[in-house]
Amino acid sequence: MNRNDVKSALGVIFIAGGLLGLSAFAVPQIVAYTEMSRQMPEANVSYTQQQTGKPAVQLASGQIPVLKIEAKAPVSTIQTYLELTVTEEEIKESNAYAEKLRFMDHEIFTREMTEQEIKRRLILDDQYRFDGLRPKQKLPMKAGNHEFYLDQSKATYVFPKRALTDEEMLQFIDWNYRFNYVLSLTYVKPQPDQKDIGEAETLSKARESVIRLFDVDLSKLEATALYNKWGPEQKGEWSVDFHPYREGTLRAQGRPYLTYNVLIDSLSGTVLDTTIVERDYKRTPITAEMNGRIRQDSSWLQTARTIVADKQGDTREIVGTSIIKDSIYDKRGVVAVLVKLKDGSSYTAELRYPGKTLRCLIYTPASKS
Repeated sequence: MNRNDVKSALGVIFIAGGLLGLSAFAVPQIVAYTEMSRQMPEANVSYTQQQTGKPAVQLASGQIPVLKIEAKAPVSTIQTYLELTVTEEEIKESNAYAEKLRFMDHEIFTREMTEQEIKRRLILDDQYRFDGLRPKQKLPMKAGNHEFYLDQSKATYVFPKRALTDEEMLQFIDWNYRFNYVLSLTYVKPQPDQKDIGEAETLSKARESVIRLFDVDLSKLEATALYNKWGPEQKGEWSVDFHPYREGTLRAQGRPYLTYNVLIDSLSGTVLDTTIVERDYKRTPITAEMNGRIRQDSSWLQTARTIVADKQGDTREIVGTSIIKDSIYDKRGVVAVLVKLKDGSSYTAELRYPGKTLRCLIYTPASKS
């Protein structure tokens, strides 16, 4: 698994609030098993927000409520809730279902979620995580006197032709968190060794790197650190993600926001990759003609040198800079500049075209002879 694949996979885990994102809930676009019309009647989707005492939010007719910015960072209520409510019987049933899924390519859905359902699901998931919003009943696991259920015998989610109600959507959300919680009970989470840096030091290094390169205030963002061992050598690496607490609500409302990802070598504590992510960023693919102009423009090289020397603050001597030729970069609208240092180490500064703004800075230590 390369580093970009790792960061993509981590996004699923982070959004799931630390639980393993192995079920369909983590997939934003559901693959249809049977095609149905996207234009379906909206159900009555009002709900009562239990436990919090806050007024109900009306989500009918596709209206998305305005995000309320809290003064304090919200705290997830999920872990304690699951620990108290998931029964031994549920654990047995979920483990049996997980075993069944091992022999299938994927779960089946009788239709896709509509765009409005996906937006509503994102908002309700935030409220499930942070506001204690829960369904009145659990998601049914077989056919009966209900229109929406999971037929576990066929690993099939059966959807009504109408839009899901909030109660049904909450049942879907609740089931996925409960199922992933059960999976997490048997998942052996890699732990850093004594020779590895700890989580507190990792978070500190990650914050310093993001602030240094992007001049951003991280105080209102949620930080999640994950330790793992990658590659054939099983070398330890920390991954840190900074994102808004109610990221799903922002996505549903179409509001722009930024997240930051940092990868750190757990043995040396060296920051290997610091990346800014903007979901709605519009790329400008680089054509052959643009490429020719870019290679004649020394300002791309100078920008990368300035980032390494001034923003990163690396005082080692720079012995060369060059633009990396790669069609993948061209398709992504990125100019990647390799900055070589005298000791054999290097940086790759990915600059967005045409503005020369930094997308990520990747560090490659000098190889050991």
